[in-house]
Amino acid sequence: MHKAHSILATVVLLAGVIGGCARTGRTPRPTPAERSTQQAVELAARAEQAMRREQWSESVALNREALAANPALGGAWTNLGVGLMNLHENLEAAQCFQRAAELLPTDPKPFESLALLHMNMGWHEHALQLYDMSLERSPYWLPSIRGSVLAAKNLNRSTDDGLDRIKRGLLVEKDPKWRRLFETEQVRVSQDLAESRRREGRAN
Repeated sequence: MHKAHSILATVVLLAGVIGGCARTGRTPRPTPAERSTQQAVELAARAEQAMRREQWSESVALNREALAANPALGGAWTNLGVGLMNLHENLEAAQCFQRAAELLPTDPKPFESLALLHMNMGWHEHALQLYDMSLERSPYWLPSIRGSVLAAKNLNRSTDDGLDRIKRGLLVEKDPKWRRLFETEQVRVSQDLAESRRREGRAN
């Protein structure tokens, strides 16, 4: 299952703020915007729990309610996209990931999710570009390193940027299966690049 964009931490933070107000004796009346935001966060947290149970339809419905209450909740857009992707509603899922990327300009997950959607459809070229966009936001974001290496392998692509991604992956990857893939790809890409440079040298 694709990992959910965690909203539960936001719920805990809101609870702490509310509790802090109670301890100081203050009982400020929340504004309509604050009530709407709190409702949205609570609905999104319930949606995340449904995602963890792989109850995709319930998760989608709850995220839609959350976004109706507060459409600026970027994590809910990501999780709505994940739910829709698992229900094979790919076009709307892609739109959700794009919206999440706009609202969360430093988060690598929206572009990672959009790249995975393209990978699932066999569009490896587009997926590789999107994984690169994710890694521009967070160069050591492991899911995007994995995806980019796999996409380049499927394309039989050998570039210096790709070799750099593999090396970064080897620095942070713990899973033996993925490490073997990275090591195999490091050999393939290094040999391809060396051969390409030899050919260029002979041509010059």
